[in-house]
Amino acid sequence: MVDRLIRVYQAKPTAQDGTKLPASPTSPTSPAPSAAETLWSELSSNPDALAVVAPDIVSKYEMHFYYHGVGDLQLMWRSDLETNPFPIPAPGTRFSKIPTKTVHGVFNTPLNAVWDKVAPLIIASMKASGLQYSALTTARFSTAEDDKEATLGPVVVWIAVRPNTATPRDVCDATPDILQILAKFNITDVVVEWYEGLVVRLVDLPLTSVVKNSNA
Repeated sequence: MVDRLIRVYQAKPTAQDGTKLPASPTSPTSPAPSAAETLWSELSSNPDALAVVAPDIVSKYEMHFYYHGVGDLQLMWRSDLETNPFPIPAPGTRFSKIPTKTVHGVFNTPLNAVWDKVAPLIIASMKASGLQYSALTTARFSTAEDDKEATLGPVVVWIAVRPNTATPRDVCDATPDILQILAKFNITDVVVEWYEGLVVRLVDLPLTSVVKNSNA
């Protein structure tokens, strides 16, 4: 919105020049494409980006748009990659047709009851594989596509590794061990998903001391 107002302000004629408003593709009725739209245009028209090309094990298109709607995250690997293929856009598909995900918490599932036992074992498995993780949590994603009703996906063991410390192949190789840990606790309907992420400590002013209610 700020960018649009700036463009309108800059395009208005002044008393000195008396020029007319230019007919521009970046006018408020035709906003400039976002970075995501530009990337989608590049990838959706590139056959190599829509397919898995060695040494990659996830297509560049899925890598960038699998978490569309959740945030600026890039998928590294997921355990249901073969059984749950990500939709590839047909020629002429618009950017707005990309499935949009929303993240939800996980409640009242068999995994909740054993998470305190499972999580330390998963962390130990990742360390044994030499992976530097940033976050380990559970999530569920609802997916909205076109005008269809949003569908809620399975429980996900959602793992972030520190940027530039592992490859998709590394996390792919570590996934079977995690699935075996889950299976030992009779958890078999869970998906393991990996992405790159970094935990940043928020620094602020120290808290003030506690005072009585009568203290102004």
